Amino acid sequence: MAEKESVGDGLGVSGFTLGVLSIIFAGWMGIIIAVVGGIFCFVQQKNKKMRIAKVGLILNIVGFVVSILFVFLYSIVIAPLLGDIAA
Repeated sequence: MAEKESVGDGLGVSGFTLGVLSIIFAGWMGIIIAVVGGIFCFVQQKNKKMRIAKVGLILNIVGFVVSILFVFLYSIVIAPLLGDIAA
Protein backbone atom coordinates (compact mmCIF):
# COMPACT_ATOMS: atom_id res chain seq x y z
CA MET A 1 0.00 0.00 0.00
CA ALA A 2 2.89 2.39 0.73
CA GLU A 3 4.14 1.92 -2.81
CA LYS A 4 0.80 3.04 -4.23
CA GLU A 5 0.93 6.26 -2.20
CA SER A 6 4.33 7.22 -3.60
CA VAL A 7 3.22 6.74 -7.22
CA GLY A 8 3.04 10.09 -8.97
CA ASP A 9 5.25 12.00 -6.54
CA GLY A 10 8.06 12.23 -9.09
CA LEU A 11 6.79 15.36 -10.80
CA GLY A 12 6.72 17.28 -7.54
CA VAL A 13 10.25 16.27 -6.60
CA SER A 14 11.51 16.92 -10.14
CA GLY A 15 9.83 20.32 -10.18
CA PHE A 16 11.38 21.20 -6.82
CA THR A 17 14.83 20.19 -8.08
CA LEU A 18 14.37 22.22 -11.26
CA GLY A 19 13.26 25.19 -9.14
CA VAL A 20 16.54 25.12 -7.24
CA LEU A 21 18.49 24.73 -10.48
CA SER A 22 16.62 27.64 -12.09
CA ILE A 23 17.94 29.92 -9.37
CA ILE A 24 21.48 28.55 -9.64
CA PHE A 25 21.59 28.81 -13.45
CA ALA A 26 20.12 32.31 -13.74
CA GLY A 27 19.95 33.52 -17.32
CA TRP A 28 18.52 31.96 -20.46
CA MET A 29 19.03 28.46 -19.10
CA GLY A 30 17.32 29.45 -15.85
CA ILE A 31 14.27 30.69 -17.74
CA ILE A 32 13.90 27.38 -19.59
CA ILE A 33 14.46 25.32 -16.45
CA ALA A 34 11.96 27.43 -14.48
CA VAL A 35 9.24 27.00 -17.10
CA VAL A 36 9.70 23.22 -17.27
CA GLY A 37 9.87 22.93 -13.47
CA GLY A 38 6.79 25.11 -13.09
CA ILE A 39 4.85 22.87 -15.45
CA PHE A 40 5.95 19.79 -13.49
CA CYS A 41 4.86 21.32 -10.18
CA PHE A 42 1.57 22.56 -11.59
CA VAL A 43 0.70 19.12 -12.99
CA GLN A 44 1.66 17.52 -9.67
CA GLN A 45 -0.59 19.92 -7.75
CA LYS A 46 -3.51 19.16 -10.10
CA ASN A 47 -3.09 15.38 -9.67
CA LYS A 48 -2.11 15.13 -6.01
CA LYS A 49 -1.37 18.09 -3.77
CA MET A 50 2.07 17.92 -2.19
CA ARG A 51 3.97 20.44 -0.11
CA ILE A 52 7.21 19.89 -2.05
CA ALA A 53 5.40 20.66 -5.31
CA LYS A 54 4.04 23.89 -3.84
CA VAL A 55 7.51 24.90 -2.65
CA GLY A 56 8.89 23.89 -6.05
CA LEU A 57 6.35 26.10 -7.79
CA ILE A 58 7.41 29.05 -5.63
CA LEU A 59 11.09 28.33 -6.34
CA ASN A 60 10.39 28.16 -10.08
CA ILE A 61 8.60 31.51 -10.00
CA VAL A 62 11.51 33.05 -8.06
CA GLY A 63 14.00 31.46 -10.47
CA PHE A 64 12.07 32.78 -13.45
CA VAL A 65 12.00 36.33 -12.07
CA VAL A 66 15.68 36.22 -11.09
CA SER A 67 16.60 34.92 -14.55
CA ILE A 68 14.58 37.63 -16.31
CA LEU A 69 16.26 40.29 -14.16
CA PHE A 70 19.68 38.78 -14.83
CA VAL A 71 19.14 38.75 -18.60
CA PHE A 72 17.79 42.31 -18.50
CA LEU A 73 20.67 43.61 -16.39
CA TYR A 74 23.24 41.80 -18.49
CA SER A 75 21.88 43.12 -21.78
CA ILE A 76 21.37 46.70 -20.57
CA VAL A 77 24.21 47.26 -18.10
CA ILE A 78 26.97 44.68 -18.23
CA ALA A 79 27.26 43.97 -21.98
CA PRO A 80 27.85 47.63 -22.96
CA LEU A 81 30.47 47.95 -20.23
CA LEU A 82 32.27 44.89 -21.50
CA GLY A 83 32.09 46.31 -25.03
CA ASP A 84 33.76 49.52 -23.86
CA ILE A 85 36.55 47.58 -22.16
CA ALA A 86 37.23 45.47 -25.25
CA ALA A 87 37.31 48.50 -27.57
